[in-house]
Amino acid sequence: MGDMNEHQPAFAHPQARWAAALLILPFFLQMLGFGQSILGGGLCGELFGNETPLGLQGAGFWYALVFMMLLGFQLMYGGFLLLARLIEMPANMEGPTYRGGVWLVGILLMLFLLTRTTGLPYPSPQGLALGEPVPADPLSLILVGSSLAGGLLLWGLLKNLPNGPHKTR
Repeated sequence: MGDMNEHQPAFAHPQARWAAALLILPFFLQMLGFGQSILGGGLCGELFGNETPLGLQGAGFWYALVFMMLLGFQLMYGGFLLLARLIEMPANMEGPTYRGGVWLVGILLMLFLLTRTTGLPYPSPQGLALGEPVPADPLSLILVGSSLAGGLLLWGLLKNLPNGPHKTR
């Protein structure tokens, strides 16, 4: 990776653009899952295609809704990361911006692991119910893998900032 050049403009490192692309990619790849492709439904496949009333939806629907919101946030964050250099964001914003992306990916990864292993509470007609774990399909693994790769690139950028990962300029 090497140290970032002091004279390089803020957000100009190629790793930032790669991280942005890897964070944007899952939102669009998820479109494959809405048609229940050979790779499976992905993180949000249960959002469409069933006629069950909202109050009777199972845990998978609510998990998919949360993941769709997270993928939307990732899309917006990746777009912002691509635009940060063009709108001439100050260099002292690199650390907090990269840190925010690492947190976003961390939350997505944590929720993915919880929904695939133990399940999470979801709203039901009787109140909150503990949802059952849902199986991981190849598309969901690709989506989370892409997000994780983008988060690791951001972590690398954060570590290479002149003041380190926990300080701002």
